[in-house]
Amino acid sequence: MNQRADDGAIVADDHPMHLRRHPSFVPVFVGFCDQLIAPLRGQRLMIKLFGQRAPTEIAAHIVMMHLSARKPVERPTLTRLQARLPGPRQTAAFVAVLRGLSLVNVERDPADARIRYLVPGPVILDGLRGWLAVHLDCHARLTQIDELSSRLQSDAGFYAETIRQCATWLDRANRPLTAFSDLAWTDEHDSGIHLALTLVARSAGGREAIAMSTAELASSLGVSRSHIRNLLAAMEARGLVRFDDGRRRLSLAPGFVASVEAWFCHQVCWLAAAAARADRALRRPLELRQIIVTRPEPMS
Repeated sequence: MNQRADDGAIVADDHPMHLRRHPSFVPVFVGFCDQLIAPLRGQRLMIKLFGQRAPTEIAAHIVMMHLSARKPVERPTLTRLQARLPGPRQTAAFVAVLRGLSLVNVERDPADARIRYLVPGPVILDGLRGWLAVHLDCHARLTQIDELSSRLQSDAGFYAETIRQCATWLDRANRPLTAFSDLAWTDEHDSGIHLALTLVARSAGGREAIAMSTAELASSLGVSRSHIRNLLAAMEARGLVRFDDGRRRLSLAPGFVASVEAWFCHQVCWLAAAAARADRALRRPLELRQIIVTRPEPMS
């Protein structure tokens, strides 16, 4: 049965925002924000690299091309990657960084050694698998729909098909994030979204004030204190946070928390739908084979 949201709008049972009606929504939402940041916490180099949009976009394209390729001409190379992305020099520079850190490896084509395929390393593939699993686990906990997150770990084919079903994600305009301007604004700044999610998690989803320590936040997120101070000042100017008690405590604006909650609902539903499509895509060939095997022989 459809119900009204906090703002009075009707929310259909199949609309992403229906997740907010679950009695465990707040702890699941807070845990989600914390778990997205946990793998990067204290990893200064990784958060420095993936706190920027360009390396993240490049890595995403490499993974998508690698897992979606049906034939060699579809596998990722630097040239093919540059054809997809703006800024060929920037792309080449970041690919060199990814290779230097062994996050991306190179494999030569056995038929033509001049062709070098870009192969995402286990750090990227395992990290992405864990990122997807967090979303699917949260969706399962709030919907009681069959959980698919554990299957990501054990079924390489399902993982690859789920990634293929996320192809439209490569177009930034298709991501749920772009529908929520305040959170999208934080993503325009290096490590901005990481800071935003950290603040949401530490404030129990915006329900508690946070004791401020730029030094601790900087250490946790692997960035400088000045960068944290600049981000917080920009967030304050935009009305996303406010300071009190002599600027020793920070509170999140209710509207900002509401936008992060809405983004969470839309994003976990988006990715759960992609995983469900992957499950159906993998079942079809099996069902077809079963039909063929069980089809009775024509009578002579």
